[in-house]
Amino acid sequence: MTNQITWPNVEPELLKTLPPALRGIVKALGFARARDFLSTHGGVLVSLPKHKSYALGLADDELMRLRIALANMLDSADRICLPKADKLFILVRDTQIRKERSKSTLSKLAKNYRLTSRHILNICREEDDRQFDLF
Repeated sequence: MTNQITWPNVEPELLKTLPPALRGIVKALGFARARDFLSTHGGVLVSLPKHKSYALGLADDELMRLRIALANMLDSADRICLPKADKLFILVRDTQIRKERSKSTLSKLAKNYRLTSRHILNICREEDDRQFDLF
């Protein structure tokens, strides 16, 4: 009997924007589950056991996908320092701000996201810089 691994459906565009460790976690668990998992375990060194562990709160299939996605980042004791969840939230927030920029005013965006107008401009400028940096 062959065990087929079913991976969560995650937008490739989102994965491209994430750093390697975060990309592996979101790919293995899906966005919402990764957010919840990192809220609890982010920012610390975590051991990923080969078999189910109730300490991490992961199902068998989640643990298996996580070990596969993070395999090249684990140390010799199968540990990895997990990123904090706030980085994930910031990346998603910034992407959303860029999408809404053409439909909303700077003041509204700043108020909605509780940021300064200057910060909103900097976030939108980062996107412009990435688009034109071909070489």
